[in-house]
Amino acid sequence: MASVSDLLPGGLMMVQAQGIDIVLGNFDGTFYALERRCGHMSAPLEQGTLNGYILTCPMHSAQFSVVTGEVINAALSRERATPKVDGPVAVPGYLSKLMEKVKTMDVRSFPVAVDGDNVFVEL
Repeated sequence: MASVSDLLPGGLMMVQAQGIDIVLGNFDGTFYALERRCGHMSAPLEQGTLNGYILTCPMHSAQFSVVTGEVINAALSRERATPKVDGPVAVPGYLSKLMEKVKTMDVRSFPVAVDGDNVFVEL
């Protein structure tokens, strides 16, 4: 699947196993695997951030436990998630507020096994 050396602590990466897209996260040297797509609007979670055990989605800042896949904080509108800036906004405010009302669901987690330098995800 992946090598231990491929993913430093705090890192995220996308892998595929049996046709399933998975995001691997390294939290303090322990590896975790979640389904790749956010439980809010299906953003690719490997493009988010991993701060401690909290994986934050890059699209609307939904937060998940990398350990369990459970929602920690539901998605925020872009307006609330990012500081205000002058100039045009990529996502109109009304659309952003509408997306905030879309429920954020937990993401599926998978067991992970490490054997030497190899990281395996159990499906």
